[in-house]
Amino acid sequence: MLHPGLIGTVGNMDSTLVSQPIVLTAHDIAALPLKPLGPNEGVMHRVVWRDGRARAGVLTVDAGHRLGTHAHRLHHHHIWVIEGRATILGTVLGPRSYVHVPKGVEHDIDASATDGCTVFYLYAELAA
Repeated sequence: MLHPGLIGTVGNMDSTLVSQPIVLTAHDIAALPLKPLGPNEGVMHRVVWRDGRARAGVLTVDAGHRLGTHAHRLHHHHIWVIEGRATILGTVLGPRSYVHVPKGVEHDIDASATDGCTVFYLYAELAA
């Protein structure tokens, strides 16, 4: 799961520094804890990496559900649609689509009118 330069944590690992790049196979990612994200049903995620200023993960929004409108105060949000379809910032997006949401911009991942979606996300705080 870990291979020899990156500082951060994987999944539920403690906050000790990982001084190696992280390589995760699909099997490794599937083995990470699947947790609800926010109060809405049908929204689950796995954190694949994090440090004090950023987090990356895989998020699934089930058919007929939505993440809920929100904004990130400090972090830019990057979203890559892996499979399925969802409405993000007013546009229905499918696989291989990308969205950048600057900090402070309200957004949602809305699969209420689709068969659901899975996205890879990254929250990154930009240095001042």
